[in-house]
Amino acid sequence: MKDRVFQILQQRWLQHLAFWALSFYVLTRHFAYEEEIHKVDLIYTLLFHLSLWLAVYLNLLLLIPRLLRSNRIILYLFSVAIELAGASVFNWLTFQYLADWLFPGYYFISYFEFWDILQYILVYVGLTTLLKLSKGWFQLQRQEKRISRLERQKVEAELKALKAQIDPHFLFNSLNSLYSLALERSGRVPEALLRLSECMRYMLYDCRKNMVSLEKELEYIRNYIELQKLRLETTVSISMKVSGEPEGKQIAPLLFIPFIENAFKHGLKGKGQLPSVAIAIQIEEKGLHFLVENTLGEERVGIPAPSHGIGLKNVRQRLQLLYPNRFQMLAAPLDGRFRAELQIEKL
Repeated sequence: MKDRVFQILQQRWLQHLAFWALSFYVLTRHFAYEEEIHKVDLIYTLLFHLSLWLAVYLNLLLLIPRLLRSNRIILYLFSVAIELAGASVFNWLTFQYLADWLFPGYYFISYFEFWDILQYILVYVGLTTLLKLSKGWFQLQRQEKRISRLERQKVEAELKALKAQIDPHFLFNSLNSLYSLALERSGRVPEALLRLSECMRYMLYDCRKNMVSLEKELEYIRNYIELQKLRLETTVSISMKVSGEPEGKQIAPLLFIPFIENAFKHGLKGKGQLPSVAIAIQIEEKGLHFLVENTLGEERVGIPAPSHGIGLKNVRQRLQLLYPNRFQMLAAPLDGRFRAELQIEKL
């Protein structure tokens, strides 16, 4: 019901009718000689409104759309000045000649001087201009809120789609690792399943929001690394160093894991050197610096280079949505190793 009433009140013709009805009542009371309103008072007020209507609608329908909205301010002000003078002259002519023709049984004269009439018309033109501009401003505000809401919904939908890409990707890799352990009849399978369940619990429940606790994200990374260690040889060097205080900080979930996945996937077959993956996370006062380095493995047909694939492309898309103009990302070979680096400002 309220929405229906609001829609009715939004009707332009009804707003104009209400404005002029109020104007007619106020001016009738203003022009009347006696307390009681007579027919002659109504006719005089009607005649006076002819010049007001002329000035107001010439301004609303012609001058504002063509001059004011195109920022031709000087020409607009000049045109309004001419319009005010013309409407004042028309008001005088109305009572001098037009009134006798329209209402021959009455005798009307203009009670006001030219400058008095000009002031009346100026008030009406100024008031209706302000109402017009304020209405446009409110419409613009509603439109901006609507656009903002649609953009936010679009971003949330894109983030959900990107997260959905990450989850199966991680699960597929982890199940492959468990499959290898099962084939070896390794006693480490129960521990690996426990680590995987902790990772999946984090992904299913904690990652529903756009932001999560940095402490939980770091715990997830540690679980992931321990899960990888279960299937790797002891000759592989894996390190993770965290400096700074993560307490109270928020981060977008699953941002770092594609870098780390790529490091484990492509960096554990070193060329004449100990295969290694080194992760360093430096937590700063307002931001964060993430770095992962790995040895370069043998190139194999059908395996994408570490700087490509769905993982890192996914991360860059999420960063652009969540941290626009607040991140720097680099992923490239450097001095025989592959280096992926991410700097985020204003967490």
